[in-house]
Amino acid sequence: MPATRWRVVVAIAWLAAGACTNAATAPSQSAPPVAPGIWAALGASTTAGFIVSSPSRAWVPRLQAAVEGRGVAIFNLAVAGSITSQWMPANTPATAGRPAQLSGNNIDAAMRERPKLLLLNATNNDLVVGIGIDETLANLLAIRAIAAAGGASVVMISTQPRALSDADLAQLRTLDTRLAASFGDCFVDIRTPLAGPDGRLLAAYDAGDGVHPNDAGHAIIFQRVDAVLQSGRCVAAPH
Repeated sequence: MPATRWRVVVAIAWLAAGACTNAATAPSQSAPPVAPGIWAALGASTTAGFIVSSPSRAWVPRLQAAVEGRGVAIFNLAVAGSITSQWMPANTPATAGRPAQLSGNNIDAAMRERPKLLLLNATNNDLVVGIGIDETLANLLAIRAIAAAGGASVVMISTQPRALSDADLAQLRTLDTRLAASFGDCFVDIRTPLAGPDGRLLAAYDAGDGVHPNDAGHAIIFQRVDAVLQSGRCVAAPH
């Protein structure tokens, strides 16, 4: 699908710049504050807004509406169907069987905007096309390192439930466990609240294809992301 660059003006009241530690274990120091300015989002179809009844129902515009008018612009660089290797920088060595990086929708494009915060949404597309979770994790950690080096805090949003085999669903759980360990208080679990008892997308949150969340599912994602942003544990709110 063609890449879509979606600018969303949102608002927030967090102050001053700084990069979230996101070490291999949960951070132990005080959470850094985040300044008004540019935020960027990298992800696949869910972050791009699929499949909702209107654009305003997707989780990124919901974040906009919650914090309207306080000086943050989100550049939503998510591309439906993309995989994590496509979000890597252009100088990443080519890997056989992997598509080229999305030059206008990768971490290079995000960092050109000098963002204060990167919202990074783990996709389950890697698993669907046969990429192992070790490679996915390595890609996401490399993206975090680039963002942190550029002064951006990073919020890591988990995978989401999907109509997959039990073995693949177990892999998603393992990936999320490892992401949670790596990102600590900056990890957002959206898979658990969206999943039914079998680990697949709960009917109440299913847009109808077993893959994409509906309006109610996007509301859950927004609530989970917003809760982490306002908790003061990953990034700090002003006094």
